[in-house]
Formats: sequence, C-alpha cells, structure tokens
Amino acid sequence: MSTIIGPDVSFYQDDPQTPQGIDFPKMRQSAEFVIIRAGQNLWVDPDFKLNWKESKAAGFPRGSYWFYDSRADPKRQAELWAQQFESDFGELPLFADFEESYGGTYKGWKNWYNFLERLKQLIGGKEIAIYTGYYYWRDNAPNATTQASSLEYFHQYPLWIAHYGAVKPSIPKPWSADEWLFWQYTEKGDGKLYGVESNGIDLNHFNGDLNAFRARFNLSDAPPPPPPPPPPPPDPDNGVPTGKMYRVTAQPSLRVREGPGTTYPSIGLLAPNEVVEEIGATADRAWLRIRRVDNSLIGWSYAAYLQFVNPTPPPPPPPPPPVDEKLYRVTSTTLNVLQGPGSTYKLVGQIYFGEIVAELGANADRTWLNIHKLDESISGWCSSDHLISADLPLPPDPDDATTPVPIDADKQWYRVGVAPLPVRESPSASANIIGALMLDDTVPALDESIPNWIQVRRVDGLTGWCEKKNLVFYFNTRPASIRQNLFPGVTYLYKDLVSPRKNRMHVMAVDLKTAGLNFLVTPSTDANGFLCTRTTSKFLKDFNLSFAVNGDGFTYLDATYDHAAYCPNGGVPVKANGFAASRGNIYSPKKTIQPTVYINVNNQVTINGAPKIFNAVSGDRLVVQNGKVVKNLAAATPAPRTAIGLNRNGRWLIFIVIDGRQPDFSEGVTFPELATQLISYGVYNGVNMDGGGSSAMAIRGVDGNPRVLNSPIDQNIAGKERSVANHLGLLVK
Repeated sequence: MSTIIGPDVSFYQDDPQTPQGIDFPKMRQSAEFVIIRAGQNLWVDPDFKLNWKESKAAGFPRGSYWFYDSRADPKRQAELWAQQFESDFGELPLFADFEESYGGTYKGWKNWYNFLERLKQLIGGKEIAIYTGYYYWRDNAPNATTQASSLEYFHQYPLWIAHYGAVKPSIPKPWSADEWLFWQYTEKGDGKLYGVESNGIDLNHFNGDLNAFRARFNLSDAPPPPPPPPPPPPDPDNGVPTGKMYRVTAQPSLRVREGPGTTYPSIGLLAPNEVVEEIGATADRAWLRIRRVDNSLIGWSYAAYLQFVNPTPPPPPPPPPPVDEKLYRVTSTTLNVLQGPGSTYKLVGQIYFGEIVAELGANADRTWLNIHKLDESISGWCSSDHLISADLPLPPDPDDATTPVPIDADKQWYRVGVAPLPVRESPSASANIIGALMLDDTVPALDESIPNWIQVRRVDGLTGWCEKKNLVFYFNTRPASIRQNLFPGVTYLYKDLVSPRKNRMHVMAVDLKTAGLNFLVTPSTDANGFLCTRTTSKFLKDFNLSFAVNGDGFTYLDATYDHAAYCPNGGVPVKANGFAASRGNIYSPKKTIQPTVYINVNNQVTINGAPKIFNAVSGDRLVVQNGKVVKNLAAATPAPRTAIGLNRNGRWLIFIVIDGRQPDFSEGVTFPELATQLISYGVYNGVNMDGGGSSAMAIRGVDGNPRVLNSPIDQNIAGKERSVANHLGLLVK
C-alpha cells in the first residue's frame, strides 16, 4: 500500500527575514496534501490567507487547523476561524487542535464542546475533526469510566493523532486502535525537501492508500495541473502617484513582488506599521502597487495587509553622529555625569554599563572627559577611569557572576513517570545518588547511549543519570512548556507564549505550607534607609538564597551623597519608592498608593493587608484584585514584567517574570495581559513590580553559583542584569 504523506504548516515555516515564503509547487512534488494553521486564541496566523491561496493554486487538497486556547472564549474562537474562509473551506476537514495547557478560564472538555458546537453552526455540513496526543487526551478529556457518555460525544469527529517515534500510533478512547484519519508521526521532516524555510517540518500519514484518500475526500483521480510559469514582470515605470497612503498590518512582514500575484518573484519586505504610497492597483484592487516614501522599493503587495491612512509620511531618521568624534563605551554599572571635571560638581544624570558616548573635550591630564550621548539626551563630565574606546571589546559587567542556563533546544525531552526519581552520578543502580526528580518534571536528555539509562539535566545544573524505564518520552526538541521541582515546595514552570505576541514566561510557584521557607527582602544598614544597588543574582549570592526576583522601583540619590562612603562594596546609593521592611526593620516607611506584599514571621502573605510586619516589598500597581483583572489599567506598550501574586486561600505564592524588548525572542506584555497570566495560575490578588530592564529571576545552582532563568535586558543589552534597589528572596532549608 502506497503511503500518503502531507505536512502541516504555519507561520513558523516562513522566515520573516527573507522575502520568499513557502514554495508550495516544490512541496507538491513530495506531498499529497497539506494542513494549514488558521490561528489561535483570538488571532489569525499571519500567513494563513496567503498559504491558503497559494496551496490551492499548487493543486493541494487542503485542511486547516485552529489551536484551541483556554484563555479566550470558545465561541469567539470558533467564529473567528469560520470568518477566514470566504466559503472556501478546503477539501479536507477543519481540525480542532486540543493540546494546550495554559490553564485559562475556558480550560477543560466542556469548553471544547462549546467550541465545536459553535463551529458546527457556522460552517454547515463541513466535516470537523480533532487533533490531539494520546496522553493529553487521556488526562484532559472526559473519563472513560465515569464519564463514558460525555466521552462518546467526541467519537463523531475523526481523529488526527500525534505520536512520534512509534511503529503505530497509540489511540485514546473513544476511538478504536485503527480508527484514526491522520497520524502526525514526526516533527523532524526535511523542511527543504518540502519547500519551507524551517529546517524541520511536521509530517502526517493518511490511514489508507491513494485511492482511499481520494474516495474519502471526494477528490478527482486526475493529477493536479502543473503550476503555470510566472508571468513576465510588468513594464518598469514609477507608476502614477495617488497620494493614498497605507500602513502595513502584516506580521512579521509583508512581501513586495514584481507583479500582482503570488507567482511573481519577491523583491523585498515591508515592516509592520511601515507607511507606503499607492501608485497602481489591479482591477479588483486585490493587489496594490506601492512604493516607499524614499523610493527605495517599488512593487506589488497583497491589499488585505494594507490599511488606508492619512497621507502623512514617517519622520526622517535622526542624523548620524559626526564621524570625527571619538567614541567610548561605559565600563561601570552606573557612571555619574557631572556639570564639571570633578566629583564636587552637581550631578547632571547617569549613564550605564555598555552605553556609547562621544568625547567633546577633556581636562589637561585627561582624567575627566566632557562627553555626550549620541542621542544628545545628556552631556557633561565623567571620570575617564570608567570609559574605554568603543573599538575595544566590552569587559564583563562588574556585577555579573552568573552561570548560564542551557536552553537544550536540540535535545529530546522526557517526563518523569515516578516520584521521587533518583539522579545518580553514573549509569548504575549502585552509583551515588546526587539528587532527585519529581513526578511530571520535564528534563532534556544529554546522553542516551547507555542501554536502559538516560543522562538528564535540570535548570539548576543538577546533571546525572536516571533509569530510562522511569522516563516517558515528551518532545523531540525543547517543548513550549516545562516543569521542574527545584526545591521542596518550590516548582518552576516555563512557557513560550505565542499570543498576542511571542513571549517567554518564567513562573515560580511556592507552597507556603512547606516547612523550612525563609523569606528575605533586601536589608538596609543605613539610618536613612538607603540601599546600594546590586543585581538580583548578586543579592541571591550575597545572602546565600535559593531563589530571588527584583522588587520595587527606586530613585537615585544626587551627587551630594558620597557614593564610595555609602556603598564601599559596590553599587550606588538609592531609595525605594514604596514601603519596605526586612526581617522586622522598616527602612522605607512611606505609605503610598502603590500596593505592598507583606510576609510575616510565619510566612503568611497578604497584599495590602494589615499584618505584623516582618518582610515587606512594594510594587507598581495592583493588576489582579479579587480574581479579576483590575479595571482601567493604564495603557502601556508591551514590556518586560515582574509580578507577585497570591491565591485565594493564601497557600500559593506565585512569581512571574516575562521577558521583553527582544524581537523574535520575547516582546513583553501589557498590564492586562500580565494580569491574565497571573489569573491563569490561580492568583486572586496580584501586583506588578518594577519591570522593564529591572525584571530578573534567579536561582542558586547546585554548584552554589546564581543562575538567571530569564533573559534580562538593560540599556538594550540582552542578557544584562540591571543593578536595582531591593529584591525578594527565599532560602529553602
């Protein structure tokens, strides 16, 4: 029996940095069908409309899938999916993808039912199927014994099953062993062979031969016609100026082609929100001929991704710095800029580690340089001891003493099936036990060459051998979410978020009923309550803690304070913006509208309560109150965020850090989006702490050195921690 194979694709198969997209004619040489991602949550896959059209032109039988997301209303998700087709639902079923674990308001199979029933109402008799994995379905669908009738409801939908590395797929109830329609058998297909830009691609079997495939979906026996050759490009001219301006709405970019159609070659890319002028259009205005305002790119783009705006061209870019200026790089964590060449002059401002400045002048012995930032935002005098030529390599941050956390994206990952699972020094049952993993921990496999043993690694650096029989295969590459129990009562969760934008989130859940928890807010030994700045990882190392996050916002003291006298061990003197206490010492007694997290001597936590004060740290604003997103949160651009939340009965303390300001890695979230994530972890009241470049989450590694779990960004340097005022840490004994 001939094997019928086809891939499933999404915007992940399209490199946004290149002008070409998926080559469906090339894919058609190796595949019989294609299944295309339509969207997730309440957003549409940015490549769906183009992929849907181009795959049809290549002669493909097409299906589409929607990644169900428990954070969005099921009926609205179904409605958005149905709106994408314009009566062309494709030749294969619509596949409802059930595999998420966001834990949102609409989690659980009862909401799947609402999603499917609403979709039925919208698409008439079009066939619907279900995509899932064996273990996910088993653990989240109705119970086969106690909820058999509810489980049987889903039997009406054909099954697309995901199961990698198997001779045949494992099929969950209510379907029988051979009752599957498609089988996603690998995520490591040859991307180049199938005409996509990603190295790997998901591949799927149809359960039958070619004749059965054609009969099942009522397809013609005739082979699809070859794609037509690309037409010649239109005559080169500059078009007719219309004065009509359009803003690009495509994410992450919009292709510009030689002619009005997808068969024309791509000649460039337009960025989101870029403004262009119309200089021509096809008769149906499905394609517009556009040009950049600087005439650097002229061509045709798909009109669905162009939004009409007033003809206001973007402002010109700022002029470059003069070429004859000598440039320097800042080598200290914080460097004061003064009005004159000496420490007695008034403070003008501060510049930070890694920033570039230009020299305007110097004193006679060049111990002080007159500088300005390249954006002209600050100018004055700095000590030359903390400046090096910008041509020299950047020295290490004086506060950076962390151990990198491996991503292990190229490793196979496993889930722990027993608890506790010993981790041994070597692959032998008699070898020394150096640690333990807990049930459902997910870990990467570093070495699988020894029969019956796998070498694994935890994010804190615990590396050793476990018996393979106690590990369940999880993913071929780093999964979108991982879970690891790092300390007694402390669980680390990691998630890659895709909606409403790409983000990386780190969560630490602390069971406050656990014995041996000792919290600490950064102490102050100064009579005025001043603090000396330090990074979160340095705070963790200085006090030998297990875990720490950054705390409150802060204000720098002016130059009348002797920095060396106040902070002889490094950092600069600052004061916290809100109320703060450390182990009974209230060093910042300010009462402001900002919320405060209180932790008493018995580890009882309240937010804006009236406890017996032991440790206290303040935040920027409440984002979750009484289990709901706080109304009228100020509009804010997406940014890195740190948050602390408490569940309703006060047992679980949740810490979240979301990275940001790093395109194509993690872009950050708004306050309402942060609140939604907190609520998904059961938070009843939650506080936004100091964010932006201050956001950091650190743990103590098994070697005793701090490890920063997230990717902080300070002064636009990804991976660089900012030295901040106070922190909240935890020692687990």
